[in-house]
Amino acid sequence: MKRFLLLLAVLTLSGAAAHGQERVRDPKEKTQYSTVFDLLRNEPGVVVGPAGTGSMPKIFIRGISTNSDQTQPLFVVDGIITDDVTYLQPEDIYSIEVIKDGTAASYGMRGQNGVIIFKTKSAAESERRLAEQQKEMRQAAREARRAERKKKK
Repeated sequence: MKRFLLLLAVLTLSGAAAHGQERVRDPKEKTQYSTVFDLLRNEPGVVVGPAGTGSMPKIFIRGISTNSDQTQPLFVVDGIITDDVTYLQPEDIYSIEVIKDGTAASYGMRGQNGVIIFKTKSAAESERRLAEQQKEMRQAAREARRAERKKKK
């Protein structure tokens, strides 16, 4: 039962990643984009309007909301919800995931117009290092248990 609940929790938390369209960029690839919005124009189903100087352009994923006149999708940068992504540089982006189906509901009313998830290269590297550390800790714990069992015999 515990395994089932744990599996259910993991699937719930990773549901957005499982249903979205995540595109990982090649880290060696030179970027030909000047802003993150130029990068978003290449994503399927994303329409980026013209931007003023230093302001956010209108971005449409699912059209205009019926509850309000808000059209902007929810932006999530490295797990943090933000309203403005003009500070992001295209060369710092590791992956972009656009969620426009029912899985955006996991973000509540804020995700009603879709969700755009950015993962930066530094966050991807941190996740990789954390996974390696966890693997090393599990291995050390296994070795300690084996040594304890040998000691008891």
